[in-house]
Amino acid sequence: MGQGRHADALAPAAEALKAGPKDASAQHMMGVVLTETGNAAAGEYHYRRAIKLLGREDELALSNLAWNLRQQGRLDEAAELYGKVIGPQSDNRRGIGGYAQVEFERGNREKAIALLDGALARWPDDRTLRLLRVMADLAMNQPQAALDRLGPPEALVPLEMLSMGQAMAQLGRRQEAVTAFATARHIQRERNGLAYKPAPLEARAAAYKAYFTADRVQPLPRAGAGAFTPVFLLGFPRSGSGLLEQLLAHVAGFAAGDEAAPVAGLADEVARLAGGGAPYPEALDDFLVANGVESPERLRTLYESRRARLGLLRPGVRFVTDRAASNFWHLGLIKLLYPEAPIIHVLRHPYDLMLSNFGQDRKLEGNAQASVPALARYFSLQARMIGHYRGQLTLRYLPVRYEALVRNPQAVLRAVLDFIGVEEAPPGEAELRESVHERAAFRHKAYLAEMPHLFDDVREELTPWISAMGYENGEAEP
Repeated sequence: MGQGRHADALAPAAEALKAGPKDASAQHMMGVVLTETGNAAAGEYHYRRAIKLLGREDELALSNLAWNLRQQGRLDEAAELYGKVIGPQSDNRRGIGGYAQVEFERGNREKAIALLDGALARWPDDRTLRLLRVMADLAMNQPQAALDRLGPPEALVPLEMLSMGQAMAQLGRRQEAVTAFATARHIQRERNGLAYKPAPLEARAAAYKAYFTADRVQPLPRAGAGAFTPVFLLGFPRSGSGLLEQLLAHVAGFAAGDEAAPVAGLADEVARLAGGGAPYPEALDDFLVANGVESPERLRTLYESRRARLGLLRPGVRFVTDRAASNFWHLGLIKLLYPEAPIIHVLRHPYDLMLSNFGQDRKLEGNAQASVPALARYFSLQARMIGHYRGQLTLRYLPVRYEALVRNPQAVLRAVLDFIGVEEAPPGEAELRESVHERAAFRHKAYLAEMPHLFDDVREELTPWISAMGYENGEAEP
């Protein structure tokens, strides 16, 4: 944990917990490990067990629980917890930083800035707090302030260098932006061993493609209608699926599920329900036998109960969006649980996706963020996986272009609602425009004008997809 190797810490943390289930520190440690490895719902359980065993409102445990709730998208609950434990004199720097992020995401920007500025006044050399303040500058489109705060590039670590690149990009200094991004990734590769690891992903893709064929899936039982209709959003990272979810959240009857409690978590339950010893997805074959036919209903109920615990099933909610990054893996399982669920795929020019992800501090599967070629290979894997499912299963599928979404959000939202089967009118143009801007659409054109060879390393990988998606030669709008 001290080295940030949370996946490696999972097994020893579990053994420690088994040895001392009533030990609050063991419960707390398991909460940290699970939260940092993407299993926030389970992490919440262990945090709450730790707090109960402590018998008091421990500042560290509560602030870590608040961060966990933030990771689940439960911002109001997170803010309430942070407000209890992070007072004016708190020395919990990480907690202050987390509190500021939650308030910024809730739209309380002034409060977030005040928290960060107050903390930096006390700890002016804290690089984490400074980086959070820089990220706030960038979010408010104040790139020069971000650069001034960062200082000279020679002293920057990779995450700071990525932020410098983002500031350069906002200022239109594109070549300097690309240099900053490339330098940050080079340092991460050379010093931290960051490298794309495609083998497990390719093996998984091969296994899923071999199982999820029309002939094999057709006989499997399906679940019936549920308590709500999930709307599954697909899209490569930075494609605009989050923007579409924000716009849908403005429509009556919709709740934004974000990436919490994904279908991927249900895949782990399949083998347990099947009981035959086969791994997922082969364990789905046991659903054909005896009580196994009831398993899709049980899985659907489990999915809905987890969403209910997140507070998403409020009165009047009929649709809950699910934009988990792992959805592209699980379209076969989704077909069994919600056979008629709408699946909206947000497309964006692949070169724009390369640019946007290369400059972001976001960990992707297999460390695909390590380089632009790695991003291109990961994009291709996702596209091939979605293409396979579309070829083998009858999906209720609608592609939506990011470029059209930002150009005319009301028209695209109307088309999406019609596809889902919602008659309510979308919000007015003025309300939608508050969260939409067009400046990122086809941004690669300006980069190519200055750096014609920028995408030479990935052109062969991406050109077939650019053509298949309707983008001509990486330049023309479809």
